[in-house]
Amino acid sequence: MGYSDLVFDKNSVFLVTGGAGFIGSNLCETILNMGYNVRCLDNLSTGKKDNIEHLLDNPNFEFIEGDIRDFDTCLTATTGVDFVLHQAAWGSVPRSIEMPLLYEEINIKGTLNMLEAARRNNVKKFVYASSSSVYGDDQNLPKVEGIEGNVLSPYALTKKVNEEYAKLYTKLYGLDTYGLRYFNV
Repeated sequence: MGYSDLVFDKNSVFLVTGGAGFIGSNLCETILNMGYNVRCLDNLSTGKKDNIEHLLDNPNFEFIEGDIRDFDTCLTATTGVDFVLHQAAWGSVPRSIEMPLLYEEINIKGTLNMLEAARRNNVKKFVYASSSSVYGDDQNLPKVEGIEGNVLSPYALTKKVNEEYAKLYTKLYGLDTYGLRYFNV
């Protein structure tokens, strides 16, 4: 089964945060090609408008230049949305070691803002980018969910905290969340 086998209501609206980044822009294009509506939220701090320039004239595409650290922006962006594909975050382990407070603000607060906005706007599914870095110092191969070592960087910690928040939002509020632990992209 490939992505083209996925079928959603024809009027479904997908929000892709970090939609001007590498992964996000490819998600935007793929979902548009499948015939659905896409809203892209990106502050362009690491994403590039060039990545989505060819989508801007598509009537089923909407671009919002905004920051996930601003709750009102998140609330507006999730209005009328069925599915959130949350890709917005800062990567880079070395940079997170240099700037741990900024990583907490962007990666944790930003994700919490998105989870809460999705909950308030009755989003059906919330799929978010986690990271293989949450496996930490565990040396076992293959990697298995539920067997994680100690995290080794502020970046890894932000992704681990986001996983815990997503679990809580599922348990406490019934928000259907899914985390994808990306390895290096």
